[in-house]
Amino acid sequence: MNKTLRYSLMGLIAVLCGSLRAQTTVKFDFTGETAYGMTLLSGNTSEYNPDPYTLAEGDVTAVLNGRTRWWKVSGGNELRFYASSNIELSVPEGSVITSVKLTAKAASNFATETGTYDNGEWTGTAETVTINCTITKSNTSITAIEVTYQGAEAPVKKAPKLAFSATQVSTTLGSEFTAPTLSKETTAEVTYSSSDEAVATVDAATGDVTLVAAGTVVITATAEENEEYSAGSASYTIIVGEAIRTEVTEPYEETFEAGMGSFTIEDVTLEEGLSYVWSHDSKYKYMKASAFVSGSNKASESWLVSPVIEIAATEVVRYVSFDQCISKYFGTVSEEATLWVREQGGEWKQLAITYPELPEGKNWSAFETQKVSLAGYEGRKIQIGFKYTSTSEAAGTWEIKNFSVNTSADETAIGKVEVAAARKDGAIYNLAGQRVEKARKGINIRDGKKFIVK
Repeated sequence: MNKTLRYSLMGLIAVLCGSLRAQTTVKFDFTGETAYGMTLLSGNTSEYNPDPYTLAEGDVTAVLNGRTRWWKVSGGNELRFYASSNIELSVPEGSVITSVKLTAKAASNFATETGTYDNGEWTGTAETVTINCTITKSNTSITAIEVTYQGAEAPVKKAPKLAFSATQVSTTLGSEFTAPTLSKETTAEVTYSSSDEAVATVDAATGDVTLVAAGTVVITATAEENEEYSAGSASYTIIVGEAIRTEVTEPYEETFEAGMGSFTIEDVTLEEGLSYVWSHDSKYKYMKASAFVSGSNKASESWLVSPVIEIAATEVVRYVSFDQCISKYFGTVSEEATLWVREQGGEWKQLAITYPELPEGKNWSAFETQKVSLAGYEGRKIQIGFKYTSTSEAAGTWEIKNFSVNTSADETAIGKVEVAAARKDGAIYNLAGQRVEKARKGINIRDGKKFIVK
C-alpha cells in the first residue's frame, strides 16, 4: 500500500476513534421555576413527590425513590432528600455513566455502593448509578446533578476502583498510627497528598503518614488516566487528638474541638444494629450521644468518662462545668442524660443537673452552660461520667463541649450546706446549696445528709 495512503488512513482512523470516544454531559437543574413536572412545595406540609418519580434529561433517566420534595427556598429552589431515599441514574443499554457530580448543600450526606464517591462526585463505569441519602434525621438537598456518559460505540476504559479500607479514622498524638489500606485495579502510578501538612504529612509514593499536631486532615490517593483505566481518586479523613492522659490534675479542660481528648467511651448496652452511641462531630466540634439509627430508636447505655482528675487538698470549691444541648426526642431527659462522679476505684454517684429549655416548636435547644459543685472531693482523685441511655421508644441526642474542672468566682453554687449539730430543722437543699420547698428527683440534702429521690 502506498505509504502516503497508509498514513492518511491511519489519521482518519485516529479521528474517528477520537470522535467515538467523545463523552456527553447532561444536567438536571432544580433551581428554576419548573422542574420535570414536580409540584413546588413549601411551608408546613406533609406532601412529597410520588414514589417513585421519574425524570429525564437527554438519554439519562433519574428515578427518585423514597421521600423527596421539590422545595421552595429564597434565591432558588432545591430537591430535598429524606432518610433512606435515593436517586437511580441510568443510561441506555450499551452506554455507560463515567461521572456524576452533585451540587449539594452537604455532599457528605450522600453515598454510593459502586465506583468512587468523593465530596459530591462519583467516578466509575456503570449503566446505572444509585446515590443514597445517608442522613439519619431531617433532610439534605441537591440543586443540580451533572451526568457524564459515553455512547454505546465509544471504547470504555475500566474504572480505576481506588478505595481505602476506612473513610474516617481517629487517633492521638504519640500513638502508633497505621493508615487504612488502599485497594485499586488501575495500573497507573498512585500518588498521595495531605490537605493540611501542619496536622499530618504523607509520603507521596508510599502513603506512610506522620502525625504532626492535633486537628483534622484528609489524605488523598490519586491515579492518572492511562491507556486502559480512567483517572480516579480516593480519600480518608484522620481526626488527630491530643495525647491521651489517664490521670490529670485540676484545673483540667477538654473543649472536644479536635476529638474526645483524654476521655474514654464505655459501652454497657448496644442493641443489635447499633455500633456506637458517643461520637465526635468534627464539623461542629463537640461530643454527641445518639441511639437513633436508620430511622429507628435503639436501646442503649453508654458512658463518656473523663480521665482520673486529682483535686488539690484546699478548701476552695471546685466545679465541673460544660456546655450542653439536647434534642426533643428523649423520653425523660433527666433520666436518660445524666452526670455522675466517682472516686478512683469507687462507685458512681449521680450529680444533679438542669437542662436547657426547648423553644416552642423547635427540635433542639441552644447550648447552655451547666456548672455543678464538687465540694467534698478536695484532696481526692475523681472521674466524671456522662451517662446516656435510650430505649426502642425514645432516643434523644445529647451534645457536650467545653468541659472543665476548676475553681470559679461564681458563688451562685455553694460547696457545702452547713447545718448546726443542734439544729436539725428538716430544711431541704439542692446540690447548688439552694433551699427548696420539697425534695425533687435526684440528689437532695437534709440535715446535712444527702438522699436520693427516684
